[in-house]
Order: sequence, then C-alpha cells, then structure tokens
Amino acid sequence: MASKSHAGRRKVLLAAACSAAAFSLSAVGPARAGDAYPSKPITIVLPYATGGTADMMARFAAQALTAELGQTAIVEAKPGAGGVLGTEYVSRAAPDGYTLALTASGTMGVNPYVYKLRYEPLKDFKQITVLVDLPFVVVTGNDFPAKTLKDFVDYAHAHPNGITFGNAGLGTQQHLTQLMFAKSAGIQVNLVPYKGSTPAMNDLLGGHINAVLDNTGVQTPFIHSGKVHPLFVTSQQRLAVLPDVPTAQEAGLKDFSAVAWFGLAAPKDTPDAVVDKIQQALSRQFAKPEIQQRVLDLGMIPRVTTPAETTARVRDDLQVFGRIAKDVGLQPM
Repeated sequence: MASKSHAGRRKVLLAAACSAAAFSLSAVGPARAGDAYPSKPITIVLPYATGGTADMMARFAAQALTAELGQTAIVEAKPGAGGVLGTEYVSRAAPDGYTLALTASGTMGVNPYVYKLRYEPLKDFKQITVLVDLPFVVVTGNDFPAKTLKDFVDYAHAHPNGITFGNAGLGTQQHLTQLMFAKSAGIQVNLVPYKGSTPAMNDLLGGHINAVLDNTGVQTPFIHSGKVHPLFVTSQQRLAVLPDVPTAQEAGLKDFSAVAWFGLAAPKDTPDAVVDKIQQALSRQFAKPEIQQRVLDLGMIPRVTTPAETTARVRDDLQVFGRIAKDVGLQPM
C-alpha cells in the first residue's frame, strides 16, 4: 500500500510539473523566428557585374545590415543574363534570411517579358523593401544640335530614324523607357542597344551616336564634368543633384515619367518575422541624414518601403511593362 501511495504522489507531482511548464510557455508565448536572427553572416547576392550603380546599392545595404544587426553582411556577385542568374539563385536558396537578392525594377518587372525565367517575382520571393528610386536622364553629345527636348523632337521629325539613341541593352528597362518616350513624343528614332552602360557612353563620348538614355547614377558624373548635355530627367520632380535639368513634363512631354528602383528580396518561405527585422534595420539606417545625402549625391532618391508596399510596386511594374512588351511584340528569349 505504501508503494502504491508513493507512486500516486509521483504521478500528481509529474502532472503538476507539466501543468506549470505549459503555463510558463503560454505566458511567455512562442519564440519568434526573428528573435535569434541573425546568428551568422548574411549574403546579399548582386545579380549584376561589380562596379556599377547596383553594386553601390548592394554595398550600402550590406553596410546598413552590418551596423544594425550585429552580424557581417557581405555582397556576392553572380552576374549574367540581365540579372537573371543571380536572382534565380536566390529564389532557390534556403528561406532563412541569410541569402538575399539585390532586386531591381529590371529583375522583378522587366525580365519576365524578356527572358524565359525559372522564377516568378511574386510567387518565388518575399519582397523586403525598395531602397532607392532611380530616375533616367536623356543626354546628348555636346556636338549634337538638340539642346532641349523640343529641339530633340523637332530634329527627329525632320530626320525620321536619324537620331542614333543608345541604351544599356536590348530588353533592359532603359530600352523599354526609350520606347515609351518615343511613343509619347510621337517620334521615330534609331535605337542602338549595347551590352551595358559603359560601351554606350564610350560611343556617345566618341561621337559615334547622338544620345543615350540611362539612369542618373551613371550619367550624373558625365553631366557634372560637362562631357554630355542633359535634356530632361524622367522623374516627376527635379533632382537635387541635377537642379538645372528639367523633368520631362516641364520640358513639354506631359504625363511622362519613368523611374527604376533597387531593393531587397528573400526566398518565398522566409519567415515574416525575419523579413520584418531586415526591413526595419534598413529603414533605420536609410533614415539617417548622412546616408540620405550619400544616396542623393549619386542621383538617386531614398525610398524605403514596407514589404506590402514593395510587393504592390512589383505587381504594378509587371502590369506596366507587360503592356509595353505587348505593344512592341517583345517575346521572351
């Protein structure tokens, strides 16, 4: 009888202990996935070649995460196929927040209409944030007679397809923006695609083509040094770094604007708590006046958005560029 009584007391004590443990867990709540994140270095995959505007933004983001999260963030370049290879690599990475993609309006909004992709921007990624807006600017060689948008349009009307107009590559956002511009202005121009911004600018400076459309991050140093002549920027407001350059609307092209962007995304099953922690860290850093000034000096506009806002922007871009691709008969290759 004594042994049975002793065993009964053990059962009562065990049940009480289990009940206390359950109460303790429920009082504290389940551990959030973001609480222990990050516990090791973070990699931001740059899907473009190093040395350009995208590289600068990837390094800005890495520095921001390192400063905020207490773990080193590094940039790893995986260029190729207009950003497709590196972006696809991240779509297949472990969804733990340690492999992120530097995204762009090109990789998320344009490439689905240019390439046969093995990723879908809205299904295979958790969009984290937009970091910056990146307007375009149309510049001409100093020897070209058109010094305003009106001059450019008048010249194009007098010389159909006579303006050689360079861009960073067939199917790039620069190329599609040129098509939008030509349609809005009612002109015909000779579009000349290059394999990147550098060869396009080399030919413009060498007098081999008349004009180039590219982002302000690329063009601002050439404009400041007087090597090219700017006609207009494609943003809705003038840029602090180019205060004397009118917008397209100010220059006479109503209802025309086009802005690229850079941001970050994670693989689709990354926990929301981790995504939010990354976004909040970037938001705090990019709100600092010294960071904002560095971005503005590069001809970009700081624009940190929430994951929901970023997803909505990708969706809007897909619709806009889908219409353009349909209008010009662009087929994925």
